[in-house]
Amino acid sequence: MESLLHKRRKILWLFLLGVGIPSLALGYLAFRGIRNELASLEQRRLEEHRAVSRLISDALAQEITMAERAVARAVAAALDSDPGNLLGDVKREQPLVAEIVRLESGGAIQLPAADLLYRADGSLALSARSWPQTAAADFRTARQRETRERQYSAALSGYRRAFAAVSEPALQGEALLAIFRVQRKARQWEAALTSCETLTSEYDQVRTNAGQTLGAVARLARGSLLLATGDSLGALGAFVGLYEALVHGKWQLERGEYDFYVRQARESIRSVLSSTHDSLEAYQRAVGALETEERARRLRTDRLLLFQETAAVDMSARLVNNAGRATSTGTRFALETAGETYMVSLLDETGDDAGVWGMLLDADALAGFLRGMLEDRLDPAVTDWLLKGRDGRTLVERDDPPAGPVTINATFANNFPPWLIEFYEQPQSPYKRLFASSQSIYLYMFLLIATILAFGLVLMVRAVSHELELARLKSDFVSTVSHEFKSPLTSIRHLAEMLQAGSVPSEDRRRRYYDVLVEQSSRLSSLVTNILDLARIEEGKKEFRFEALDIGDVVRELATTTQQRVGHEGFSIGVHVEESLPAVRADRDAISQAVVNLLDNAMQYSRDAKEINVSVFASDGRVIVAVEDHGVGIPGNEIDKVFDRFYRGGDALTRAVKGSGLGLALVKEIVEAHHGTVHVKSESGRGSTFSIRLPAMTERNDVADTDH
Repeated sequence: MESLLHKRRKILWLFLLGVGIPSLALGYLAFRGIRNELASLEQRRLEEHRAVSRLISDALAQEITMAERAVARAVAAALDSDPGNLLGDVKREQPLVAEIVRLESGGAIQLPAADLLYRADGSLALSARSWPQTAAADFRTARQRETRERQYSAALSGYRRAFAAVSEPALQGEALLAIFRVQRKARQWEAALTSCETLTSEYDQVRTNAGQTLGAVARLARGSLLLATGDSLGALGAFVGLYEALVHGKWQLERGEYDFYVRQARESIRSVLSSTHDSLEAYQRAVGALETEERARRLRTDRLLLFQETAAVDMSARLVNNAGRATSTGTRFALETAGETYMVSLLDETGDDAGVWGMLLDADALAGFLRGMLEDRLDPAVTDWLLKGRDGRTLVERDDPPAGPVTINATFANNFPPWLIEFYEQPQSPYKRLFASSQSIYLYMFLLIATILAFGLVLMVRAVSHELELARLKSDFVSTVSHEFKSPLTSIRHLAEMLQAGSVPSEDRRRRYYDVLVEQSSRLSSLVTNILDLARIEEGKKEFRFEALDIGDVVRELATTTQQRVGHEGFSIGVHVEESLPAVRADRDAISQAVVNLLDNAMQYSRDAKEINVSVFASDGRVIVAVEDHGVGIPGNEIDKVFDRFYRGGDALTRAVKGSGLGLALVKEIVEAHHGTVHVKSESGRGSTFSIRLPAMTERNDVADTDH
């Protein structure tokens, strides 16, 4: 017979040649298909990104065109009416329009609808209104009485005569401002407050010959007056009101004038807030909000003023270059000046022969429009993107920076706006990419086949190994049983021949020979019984006669019989039975056979320690029969195998003991047929303890057994 290792190797090689290599070939083809599919997927993704970029570019161009047409219509309508309101309306209706501009034929740029925080210095013309001769004389005399002579009553009279003598608001406002100034110097607080209120209500938008805006002057003066009279909260309210009016663009002021009033208002507010102990959180929040709003409006105003001052030459050059074109919407270009970038669209058809109209596009609105388009058309789990400016600075991105490779860099039609969209493929794990492929069906099939083949190989190797091992055990069993049969049969035949020939000289020897004959016959009978009973139990043909059994009496009887049988060999069997043991439901002959097998097993492996102890006791609803010997013991790696058929220990001491390897297997089958368990505790060289645990009978199963 070939060795087990050789058989296993042969089976493995056959499996590899017949199944493994074809499976590997199938797997290679599957992986090639998956790789091609991944390449095709990347190409499709590239085409998808290109299509999305074209779609977004066309949509943005269409949106800008709609804004241009709306502005052109508004400009055409505004030429015959007030342009401010119409152009302001179209700005509110078209979010892409940041501002509407007009390039005059002389090269100056106008911002007719701009809501500026202030104007450039020197851009607001001073009024040139002359005082009547009599009023002028009264004004000069009053000024002299106020400043040199400090005759405040005479000065007030002169200023009032000058005020009454003129009808121009600018001159009246200048006289009223002088009256307020004298009233304050004379500590006429109520009269001075009344003059401030008159300036605010009737002369709010008036600018004097000296360029003073009376509304701003009056509010600042009123706050100072209230602060001088001790009304801190009233003064704070006046200063905050002045700051709010300045931030909201109540007056047309030049940059220097605006900065002066803002500085005065903010310094006055800080002074009052730092000097009062009252809780002024509402004022502090209001001032903080105004400061934030002012910063935003100042940035926008400075940007527009810079464009107004520097962009005229560039815009004129663009008009010259575009002279030969005939389009309904004009030139679009990006203009860079002083570190700022402006996106400009010049309109061709507005009906204004004296100038060219155009519009500035809002970069934030454009970026927001693009962001919405990108988020609507791209799956964030698959594709990421960035919107970058011409300088490489990121303008818009998703919440998390992209981490995958760039697929394409897309620009817009005519490079307007001058931005770049970068499309990124979201990084995916190789496993996800592999198993998400449409060709992964090949991989699944390969893995399924490989799993089935591997599982079949394992089962086949285990089955063959088991059969080979069983064949070996059966061969050993046949050899052992043959020897077991041969030895007693030889002894029986030899002794029988001696007795038949009458060659036994004495009666004692003949009796001893008779005892040996009986013992050997019993041994043969036990061996045959074990073989037959094990076969019947495994085939399900063994019938048990269950009855209420006092197992203590059974064990005592078996121990006595066994002691008488083997006493001449020097064995000593000690029995300890616990008092008042519960009965068990069992087959007397089968349980007796199991106990005898344990006793025989203990005697076979006892070596020189021929003392065997048998204990019977109850524990946890079970009756336990424990057979303890002090023999060779069982190695730890063999304890789980001792109840297998034909198994015998592998060491030399165990192999030297005669036996069939069926005794303990039969014990296990019998005990399990009685719903019990068998356990072993052993230590190599120090003996073993085999325990049979059977369920004790109770009143309930007694009744059930009786009914049955």
